[in-house]
Amino acid sequence: MRHPIEKYNQQQEATLASLPEAEREWTARMFRIGNATYSYYNKVKELTVFEQPDNQSVASSEDLLDWLERQLAGQAESRSARELLQIYFEEYLDGLPHEGLRRAEQAGGLDKAKKSFPFRRYVLERHDIGMDEFLRMNLSAEDYTFYLASSNPTTEGHEPDQ
Repeated sequence: MRHPIEKYNQQQEATLASLPEAEREWTARMFRIGNATYSYYNKVKELTVFEQPDNQSVASSEDLLDWLERQLAGQAESRSARELLQIYFEEYLDGLPHEGLRRAEQAGGLDKAKKSFPFRRYVLERHDIGMDEFLRMNLSAEDYTFYLASSNPTTEGHEPDQ
């Protein structure tokens, strides 16, 4: 998968061209998997307004609360999107495996969590946008199989041949 930002595609192509032939395929695969992962995590921009370094919002994105309101439209239960997002945040906190991490995330609060990759992934998966399925749909069968194998810490063979 190509990177959604063209300048990074150009940088990746230059990097690949500078490598010895034996390292190119492995590095190209890492780029493709990385690009797909980047695209997945940024898919949440369809749901949330992110702050730019100058504190301006991304105009093409919508607020997570607005997106959740649309998801709730027509449902019998009338919860505000903010209430639903707070429920998601509490579920997310409950699922964290380490008490120290849980306390740190709770101290940061919901607004900070909306910008974190783990909470983004939780919200996406809560709305049936799973990372593994996204990668399966956006990578070749070979790259996806490699991703799965390299994601398993007991699997060997995810280093470039030397």
